Amino acid sequence: MPPITTVSALAAAFATTVAGAAWEPLWVGSWEYGTMPRGATPVDVRVAADGRLFALLHLTHDGMEHVALARFDEGGAFAWLRERRTTANPPGMELLADGRVAVVDAFGNVARVRVQDGDSGDVVWEDESQAGRISAGVRQLAVGRDGDLLVPVIDGDDLLVARYSADGQRLPDWRWSPGSEDLQVETIVATDDGGAVVGVAGDMLTGGYLLVRFAADGKVVFHDRELGTLGGATFNRRLHVALDEAGDLFVQGALQNPFGAMQAQVWKTAPDGTRRWTRRIAHPDDPRFGSAAVGLVLDGAGDPVVAPQPVLDEGFRLLRLDSATGEVRQESAAAVGGDPRRLVRAPNGRWRVDGTYFIDWQGHIGARIAEFDADLRPCRSLDAGDRHFFSVSTASAAGWTVLAGTLFSGLANDAQVLRYDADGTCERGDAIFPDGFDGAS
Repeated sequence: MPPITTVSALAAAFATTVAGAAWEPLWVGSWEYGTMPRGATPVDVRVAADGRLFALLHLTHDGMEHVALARFDEGGAFAWLRERRTTANPPGMELLADGRVAVVDAFGNVARVRVQDGDSGDVVWEDESQAGRISAGVRQLAVGRDGDLLVPVIDGDDLLVARYSADGQRLPDWRWSPGSEDLQVETIVATDDGGAVVGVAGDMLTGGYLLVRFAADGKVVFHDRELGTLGGATFNRRLHVALDEAGDLFVQGALQNPFGAMQAQVWKTAPDGTRRWTRRIAHPDDPRFGSAAVGLVLDGAGDPVVAPQPVLDEGFRLLRLDSATGEVRQESAAAVGGDPRRLVRAPNGRWRVDGTYFIDWQGHIGARIAEFDADLRPCRSLDAGDRHFFSVSTASAAGWTVLAGTLFSGLANDAQVLRYDADGTCERGDAIFPDGFDGAS
């Protein structure tokens, strides 16, 4: 194994590199690979119940791509990293109830599932028998009601959910097809009845978005297609799905508006596929401009919150919709902005937006972060563009845990995990209630 460096003391150094920063990490842990050139891109980070941190990374070194799972302990101490070659970017991960970790990736047109021991990192079981394409979605893996693993793939023209028992035994696949179409799986959410809902991007120019709900026996309960207002183009193809306690589905994607620009929208679907409402999120200044959105997370009352990003608007924003009607209830803007990438809600109700911005005119990006309180009022922000190019966050009772990729130095960069408090003093402002949002039922 190449040299590894773990530096909890980097927290102090980090504070000095971000001049005037009021929001400093509690600790920083670092992992460095000893090969040149090398690259580390954050994919996902999770915190187990016992405080251990599991980081999923996409690594490039020795002319090849690798998927890597690393474990850090509380305080940033590095425990281990296990990697293998891959062609899937991004891969996906889930924490399992027994302390193990499931990772899904692909090599060519073969989906690969690997379950690793959380203590040692050793492989408990793995399977490479499923033909199928892992798409570049937002969630590649789900844990079912009975602890089974659900892996959505594209097999030819079919949407297929490969299923595994907790001990690695193959279970009967779930399969559905709309016919000949270029599909891309975006997300999967397990349902309380033992089934799952899969969010799919259809053909890029005409297919719109698809929701497919499977029952526990693999039968399709419903399939629903959203085409938007101008023929179903889905150029960015990102789709987010959240399930509330009543079994209703909230979905967020972006489709072309009547002016040909990509426009974010949110819609709600009943458990049987009946559409409840649709809310389109127009640019607050001019409906001809586009708007995107990142993430869809339900708050404590079950209302959906999204992070919209209108074109030509630099502010990181949060938008809360009424779960019953889709009406806009609140919108708030932070003092910093850029391109939002991830939305996370903490146990205490606070929100965090991870994003990037252009740090120069050559296309290099840096990481930016904005925090909001439970009422969507801006709290704190952090510009980490002089240290990190990209970050992803998760939340736990201990605070915000961040997996970040350092800026490249020559032909190399490394990975860091950082812990920030999630209960510091907020520099609160008032949430705003702008015009510029249209809706269709």
